[in-house]
Amino acid sequence: MYSIMELWSTIFIDSSDWATCILPVQKWREVTDEHEGSRLIAEITVGDKTIYAALGTPVQDDTDRMYLPNWMLDQLGVCGEGEEAVVNWRSEEAFPEATRIVLRPHDSAFYHGDAKEELERALTQVGILRQGDTLVIPMACLGGFQVVFDVVVTEPANIVLAHGDEVAIEFEEALDTIEPVRPASPEQILDQILEEPEPVGQKLGGQVRLMPDGRRWNPWRDGPMA
Repeated sequence: MYSIMELWSTIFIDSSDWATCILPVQKWREVTDEHEGSRLIAEITVGDKTIYAALGTPVQDDTDRMYLPNWMLDQLGVCGEGEEAVVNWRSEEAFPEATRIVLRPHDSAFYHGDAKEELERALTQVGILRQGDTLVIPMACLGGFQVVFDVVVTEPANIVLAHGDEVAIEFEEALDTIEPVRPASPEQILDQILEEPEPVGQKLGGQVRLMPDGRRWNPWRDGPMA
């Protein structure tokens, strides 16, 4: 059974939880009592956009709200100020365990720290990864710097359960190290034109013929019909 819930940013509860969805205590108890599973995953849909978020630790709140970190709200295209969403709850057992994950960091700063172990823990916190999604992970080894990752490949399916210490994690080159193709400036275009050799065309009429006195041969004047 699905339910309709209001989405609110975690800034309204001053939470440092960046990886999961958060419910008030009473709502959290209702959801965990109604659904079996060692860990619950929320399938959250707004319009034509859907994300997956693991259920986190409850907060003291007497509302029926769902709180999400801003990077998840961004993927849904909402601000987190009470927008309504359709929420379905699933057990983590409904998703295949990841065997391979390929990530592409947006910032090469990620490579400057020994981040592999920390990233494995972070992916376990997120719980569910979907190919094509974007993650925003604060890295303690980088002083809390938030690294953005594109989820490029997930195997054996496009939505997988991430247990960081049991999956092969690979990385593509960071986006900020890939040189963009810049359009040529007007000066560069002019230089290219000036450097190109002038085209040599074949004159109509074929080879140039000269008369014994040096005049150019004219078929109307010097030909057999003259």
